Amino acid sequence: MAVDRSMAERGANGEFIALRDQAVRRGILAAGVVLTLTLLAASVCASTARHFWLGELAVHFRVQYAAMGMVGFILLLIVRAPAWALLALSVASWNAMVAAPTLVTRPVNLPRVSGQPAADEPVRLRISSVNVFYANGEHQRVSDFIRRERPDVVVLLEMNADWRTALAALDKDYPHRYQTTGVNGRGISLLSRLPMKDAKVLPIGVRAEPAIQATLNAGGRDVRLFAVHTTWPVAPASASRRNLQLVRLAEQARAVTLPLVVVGDMNISPFSPHFQQLLADGKLRSAAEGFGWQATWPTFLPLAGIQIDHTLVNSQVAVEHFNRGAPVGSDHLPILVDLVL
Repeated sequence: MAVDRSMAERGANGEFIALRDQAVRRGILAAGVVLTLTLLAASVCASTARHFWLGELAVHFRVQYAAMGMVGFILLLIVRAPAWALLALSVASWNAMVAAPTLVTRPVNLPRVSGQPAADEPVRLRISSVNVFYANGEHQRVSDFIRRERPDVVVLLEMNADWRTALAALDKDYPHRYQTTGVNGRGISLLSRLPMKDAKVLPIGVRAEPAIQATLNAGGRDVRLFAVHTTWPVAPASASRRNLQLVRLAEQARAVTLPLVVVGDMNISPFSPHFQQLLADGKLRSAAEGFGWQATWPTFLPLAGIQIDHTLVNSQVAVEHFNRGAPVGSDHLPILVDLVL
């Protein structure tokens, strides 16, 4: 009798384990399928980015789609669902191929920049852009970052009265300054160790934080600089305004005959067709190209990070290095770029 009871208990335990394993398998299968279908839908939506607002929002996360697609692929392999696993791998591969040019890191090989005589000594220029985030109270961290990295030129975004007061001590290091203030009381501050002339508003239609244009003298050479913070595309209307600002920015850039640097928070990632159109129409290239993935926002959700803070240059400027700075309490990371004229 005791033997029969023991066998029955073992049988019951085995049946329970089998049922549990089946439930786990079904749960993993369901998670993998849902993940794969969600990524597929997001990827298809992203392919409409040129024409639709939601597609343009979706296009910025190609890196995340590729990574999560591989997670789905592994889950579906574990539960032996080959058809679904193949679909997950296809979604991951699709996005990885789109993202690949932005992810690649290449050795720096500085060419002789267009228009520079071979005998001339190169002039190096370090520029930093910091979206301070107007509600960020950690003024000292921004000040410490600037003093530590010692850029020749600093572009500060979302500057309000408190921030302008808090960073006034930088005047000694940066005697040349131009500031704008928008309809919301915030604006852009351009600080420079280098002599500055012709500083004024850049007319690209930004009312919240008017853009700046200025000519800087670096080592006896003039360089044109645009400091910009385009509209946040949180809704279709604001996305349209930002896209129009990018069109106007390209027009302004194309008209510049000097070495040109465009820097700031453009609220768009390299994966957007509107960003690529800006590069093509403005005869510009991204300074981050060849330096790997440089996500700058949001610092509070790093796994969802995308690059929306940029430095763009024309053919008369070479890029020696591009990287992100240490956190300064903002929802953006600062960017630092070393250029050669």
